[in-house]
Amino acid sequence: MNRAGQELASSGNRPAPQRRPQARRRLGSCRALSLGAWLCLAACGRSAGARHDDALVVLLPREVQELDPRFVSDAYGHKVSRLIFASLVRIDPHTLEVEPDLAERIETVSETEYLVTLRAGLHFSDGSVLDAADVVATFDSIVDAKLATRYASEYRRISKLVAVDALHVRFQLTSPHATFLTDLEMPIVRSEDASHHIAALSGEAPIGAGPYCLRSADRGKLELQANPHWLGGRPRFPRVRMLVVRDDNIRALRMLAGAADLALNAVPSGLVPMFQARDGFEVRSAPGIGTTYIGVNTRAASLRDTRVRRAIAYAIDRRALIAAKLGGRAQLATSFVPPGHWAFDRTAPRYDFDPERARALLDEAGLHADSDGVRLRLSLRCGSDRFRNSIARAIAAMLAEVGIDAELRPTETATLISELDRGRFELTMLQLPELIEPHVLSWFFGSSYIPGRGHEGANRWRFASPELDAALERGRTTTDRARRRDAYALAQRILGTELPVIPLWHEDVVAITSARAHAFAVPRDGRFAPLAR
Repeated sequence: MNRAGQELASSGNRPAPQRRPQARRRLGSCRALSLGAWLCLAACGRSAGARHDDALVVLLPREVQELDPRFVSDAYGHKVSRLIFASLVRIDPHTLEVEPDLAERIETVSETEYLVTLRAGLHFSDGSVLDAADVVATFDSIVDAKLATRYASEYRRISKLVAVDALHVRFQLTSPHATFLTDLEMPIVRSEDASHHIAALSGEAPIGAGPYCLRSADRGKLELQANPHWLGGRPRFPRVRMLVVRDDNIRALRMLAGAADLALNAVPSGLVPMFQARDGFEVRSAPGIGTTYIGVNTRAASLRDTRVRRAIAYAIDRRALIAAKLGGRAQLATSFVPPGHWAFDRTAPRYDFDPERARALLDEAGLHADSDGVRLRLSLRCGSDRFRNSIARAIAAMLAEVGIDAELRPTETATLISELDRGRFELTMLQLPELIEPHVLSWFFGSSYIPGRGHEGANRWRFASPELDAALERGRTTTDRARRRDAYALAQRILGTELPVIPLWHEDVVAITSARAHAFAVPRDGRFAPLAR
């Protein structure tokens, strides 16, 4: 299945509610160094940034945690694994449509049976042959109880898998499943590797069929080189070095100093203007398919009333946040499905900024201001990223204007997710990295995907709706796109009315490139596929 710092102290020294509007007026303020100071530092740093090889240097804001595609859960591990391994199909990074990759063609025999024909002459990066046996071994390993891979539950829908011959694989499903072709975007591993976890970052280099081989992996640095056996021929950039730089300002400085060539969604919006007028750099963007949102614990006593959730939505001036925090590079969101996607529903409810309407809804819900002007006290949990916390701080200031006192509680990401899974929150600000297949809505909102007691899922909002479950199931089981569109349109209207989450915006994918990387075509999905094609 294709699946948010410390300056925001959560102490009691927060300003009184009546003083919060002042914070709102500072929405557009910038804490970054002045442009002149940055340019001076960059000029001084150019000699240090000189390089002596032809590797294209890509900056990452976080470490890659995992590269075995059957176990990967971190965003950058997912992106890099797709460069080392190849799948039966690929997602076009610009159209987002499914295209054959290792497969030459896929025939639909019936609603529950598919015949995959592999391309002739496929090889892994070590020169060994890739054939139907490797495909069968890969998908069998995903559902192997001993391995306990991350995606086992999704692939148990495959009831029978047979290698007809070296180039043909027959898939039999338990029932019709509309997302099956998208699910085939699972990288294929060698049959001899399928029975164990490929410890790519601590053991031998993984063997895949993607455009690159992993040459070396050290803390903070990955070296990739062209796979001589890749079906696509020579990658656009034959050598790639990925460097992890956690600090936003230092990443920008490295680019300015000439020590890196590509920053893909890796430089905060407030620093992007420094590159727009600089010789040798280009700033380009594409409409993104991720969503920034406020998640709501619908079982929290203060948030069970839908009117309160709608009041929160009306109180947030998303247009102002996009302009001030994101440099205008985002589209307003009404759901997790972005505009331009085939499943996007234009009739889903909208919540344009309307503080008077927010106050009226709070009145209707019986929440009246106390002597301090506060109607409701909530916690707003978020990750430790400084830029994202500046957005959360601005949202808290907006909520204060309608009488909602939201205490910010920044937390390291892994701890935050653990707490959310346990329901220990009221509001949280998160990001969904991408939505390609709308079936992912089931993972976030289906009543059977509420985490806890051995259940997996991302329905941390604890939202349950039989009508929504039925719509999502119709979207999953019919292969007719028009009927799927109707099912997901209904799902978006239900979610827009009930608001277990409050979608904020879909951020653009922004690439900053040096002259050496101008050929990089900005992908809508934010992945690194254009490094190769």
